[in-house]
Amino acid sequence: MKKIILDFGSGNTCQNDAKYIKRMYDELKAVDTGKYEVIVKWQLFERAGDNIPLLPENFEYAYEYGTRLGYKVTASVFDKNSLDFLLRFDIPFVKIANRRELDWLIGEVPRCVPIIVSIGGDEEYRNAKYRENVEFLFCVSSYPATIDQYYKISDQLIFQWGHPKISDHTTNYNLWQRYRPEIVEWHYKLSDSTGLDAGPFARTPEQLAEVL
Repeated sequence: MKKIILDFGSGNTCQNDAKYIKRMYDELKAVDTGKYEVIVKWQLFERAGDNIPLLPENFEYAYEYGTRLGYKVTASVFDKNSLDFLLRFDIPFVKIANRRELDWLIGEVPRCVPIIVSIGGDEEYRNAKYRENVEFLFCVSSYPATIDQYYKISDQLIFQWGHPKISDHTTNYNLWQRYRPEIVEWHYKLSDSTGLDAGPFARTPEQLAEVL
C-alpha cells in the first residue's frame, strides 16, 4: 500500500491548541477513505528561527488522539532532546529534514527504528553513507517548489531508487499523477491555518479529498 505522510507542522500550524489539533485530525478523517496508508508527522524542535515549537503536552495529545483514530504518528526532529522525547513513543519512523547539518542525528537513533531522510538530489543520493534502517525521500526545499525543480533530477532518481519516494512542496498534484510514488510527503493545513508551514504548498482536507 502506498504511504502518504502528512506534515502537520509545529506549534505554528496548530496554534499549540489541543482543540485545533483535534480539528486537524477530524477534518482529515472525514475525507480519508483508507485507500492509502496515511501517516501523521509533526515537527519537534527546541528552536528553529521564526517557527514556534510544539509544546510536549500538545504532541502527547496529538499522538494519543491520532493513534485513537487509527493513524501512525511521528515527527521530524531537529535536535537531540527532541529525538529523545520522540523515542519515548511507538513510532513508525524518525524523520530527518533536508538539512545535512542534521544528519548526525541518524547515529543517535537505535538501529531497530526506521529513519526517513529527505535529500536534495542525485549527488546526495550517490554519496549517502547511511545505515541499513534509512530510506530517502527526494526533496526540493523551496516553499513552494516548482515542477521544473523536481523534474530536473527526479527522472534520474526513479531509475536509481526503483520506486520514487518524494517530499512534494509543489502546489498541485502533478508529481503524484506522473510518478505515483511509493511514498509521498505533503504539508497539511486547514483552510484557516496560518504560519510558515501553511503556505500554498500545504494541502487542505478538501484538496486531499482529490487523492484520498
